[in-house]
Amino acid sequence: MRVARDDGAPATRDAPARANLRRARPGGVEADLTRLQQTVGNHAVAAHINRLTVQRHLSPTMPAEVGDQAAESPAIAGPAPQNTVEPGTGTGTGSGTPPGPATPSRQAQVYAKLNTTDTGRWALRIIDKWSIPVDYNFAGVGSYHQGGKIYINKLLSIDAATLVTLHEAQHANTFKAGQQGDVSKLSRGDYITKMIADEAEAVVRQIEGSVPMVAKGASLAGSGLTQGLIDKYRAAFYVKRDELEAANPAMSRGLINDKCRIFARDTEVTNWFHDGTFVTSTGGTANVTYSQHYGNEWDKVRNPPSPSPAGAGG
Repeated sequence: MRVARDDGAPATRDAPARANLRRARPGGVEADLTRLQQTVGNHAVAAHINRLTVQRHLSPTMPAEVGDQAAESPAIAGPAPQNTVEPGTGTGTGSGTPPGPATPSRQAQVYAKLNTTDTGRWALRIIDKWSIPVDYNFAGVGSYHQGGKIYINKLLSIDAATLVTLHEAQHANTFKAGQQGDVSKLSRGDYITKMIADEAEAVVRQIEGSVPMVAKGASLAGSGLTQGLIDKYRAAFYVKRDELEAANPAMSRGLINDKCRIFARDTEVTNWFHDGTFVTSTGGTANVTYSQHYGNEWDKVRNPPSPSPAGAGG
């Protein structure tokens, strides 16, 4: 511990050396007191000293020593932060530079954003209900659901990763509930229709979750959605709402909203998967539409390539 000495240099706890120094070079408080005694007398000096706060040791003065009782009360610890880093290998407790504040993991940041909207909380319940593994550091191509696991590309921003999680949670729920299209039982056309129906529902989930997020400053970039698409969905929704309100004045607002949602999903949104508005994130530069993608998936299972004849070739 160091304190400031009268001449500005750092002092140590070496009390004898300090005493010798003061005898050799009177100065600081002692010199001031000597001059004061010579000027106004000993009694005036004694009265003045009684009003001073004197530091009695070579360490910082504690709050209690100067009458600040409130300052010595320890800080009350609040609840531990939920978004803590999950340690990996090589993060032992050996001596070294103490770590700085923990940075929340990508998963923790996404889950915190999901928890701010009704649709986000729905996705978290789905992930928890089915114990869905989610890889937020996927280094492959695109983001997708497969076999009850969600893969979110590591290059996505936290906002985009959050919105894509809403989409893939819908697929994971359909898969785990046993409602996914069965390629071995459905015709090619029926399989494509059923798979795109779930894609359309997943996009509606994204739209419903994105609106409150964007209102709070979130970005749609990288999520697959644009404000233009959201506006198209809402336009279809409102057209149906006006129609229903005019035809059925007694219909409840909740029932009207449900019917409008289904209408906008099964017309406007579903068409985006056929007309090239949406292409798959796993198709690279080929710009594969979803109807093409699911048709190709059906072909791979139902019409596998014939094996080469034995002995064919040179």
